[in-house]
Amino acid sequence: GFMSLSFAQDRKVDINALVQETQKMSQSADEMTLIWWIPEEFWRVSFEQNPNMIAAQAEEFIKVLRPYMVIVTVDGKVGAFGGVTYKPQATIQNSIQIVDRKGTHYRPLNDEKIDADTKNFLLMMKPVFVNMLGPMGQNMHFFLFPSLSEKGKNIADAKSEGTFSVKLDKREFKWRLPLGSLLPPKVCPVDGEKMSGAWKFCPWHGVELK
Repeated sequence: GFMSLSFAQDRKVDINALVQETQKMSQSADEMTLIWWIPEEFWRVSFEQNPNMIAAQAEEFIKVLRPYMVIVTVDGKVGAFGGVTYKPQATIQNSIQIVDRKGTHYRPLNDEKIDADTKNFLLMMKPVFVNMLGPMGQNMHFFLFPSLSEKGKNIADAKSEGTFSVKLDKREFKWRLPLGSLLPPKVCPVDGEKMSGAWKFCPWHGVELK
């Protein structure tokens, strides 16, 4: 199929590694908070692994998502007896922002600024994500941000160097790019150990990776 052709030159991406790299969890014991940035590459890899999906269809979906940065958010507070109170979509919508590497802040787009096809696609995808996230998934919300800065540059490109963060109230979740799961692994010239393709130097030997 066409799909396998376009992906043939790419090595196989480990979707679990990609998910781990794109998800951030709150480290605080009284928070049940997840921020998951879903880059275009995630959709590509998922569609590639779906035997029922034809490439032309995958491209259509990706085209519908391309103008947006998609962030899945669950924001819960854990009570003294372990009960979790989750924040509704509207509350998160008011507090969530993306900050790009230059410090520019972006707010989530309002419903009327989001293409109807994109909304429908995310509605279709919601049950899939709910299953992936388990009990937390019932309380997840999609937030869409512009994918481009005012200068027309990608706010976050999973395969290029950069940083961005998601702010939720006073909390900040930061990504360093590129994502290692999308790059071929590098090798430490000292002991031949395979390292993340996103790293420049071996953390143990301090030498440049090849």
